[in-house]
Amino acid sequence: MTKLFALIFVLVLASWPQYSAAQDEIVVTATRRISSNASLGTSSKNFGPGIFIEKRGDFLLLEVKIENDSREYSTRLKEIGQTVDKFIAAAKDNPAIELSIVDDSSFVRPLTRDNFSDNIGFGSRPDTSVAILKVKTQIPERVEDSYKIAQMLSEFVDAIEEEDRTTINSYDKISVSVVNPYQYRKDVIKKVVEEINVITEGLGPDYRVVLTGLDKELTWTRSGDLKLAFFLPYSYDIIPNTLHSYPRD
Repeated sequence: MTKLFALIFVLVLASWPQYSAAQDEIVVTATRRISSNASLGTSSKNFGPGIFIEKRGDFLLLEVKIENDSREYSTRLKEIGQTVDKFIAAAKDNPAIELSIVDDSSFVRPLTRDNFSDNIGFGSRPDTSVAILKVKTQIPERVEDSYKIAQMLSEFVDAIEEEDRTTINSYDKISVSVVNPYQYRKDVIKKVVEEINVITEGLGPDYRVVLTGLDKELTWTRSGDLKLAFFLPYSYDIIPNTLHSYPRD
């Protein structure tokens, strides 16, 4: 790494704020193809990164919908709560299973009786109540695809007995979560800087690279069955050393 870009690397890392909730777990639901010319947005100027890193997710999550259509609202809440208690009791007997909820900011939180009650809402009809939870398990280090893991989660859900007029559905909606995704920021920056070094060395002393975007927020998306891609919205221009100023879009 040249001295110039080594300095850029250090300054960018030093300027980025430290996250107080470093161990936050974030769910990633979308799967998106990542390549140097894959569009990641509606703007024609918003393209996928040429450089990104892929990491295996930490947990696989199966979404579970608990619905009740008892006539009385209080009865619906009671029966949904009793069903949740069955989930909690079954998870205690299965060390591979954890129960969670996902908030509006995509943060994954451990399920408790209290926070689950806060997430109960109305269903498709006024006389139904619905609650959503996530049944999750840690993704092993050596695994090729999610099928067997998802099957294990589905079997756990299928074994839960429905309470009175409560129905339990999972619909095989699978997502991946990552703990502390910001830990990969420095790895992305390092990879970008390494490529810029290769470019500058190949061009010779008559050209230089103007690099921007390394101070932006880290972005991630699901890039495969169990993998996540992490990238920064960087860009660079190659200009001759004789050019001291130039317009940028």
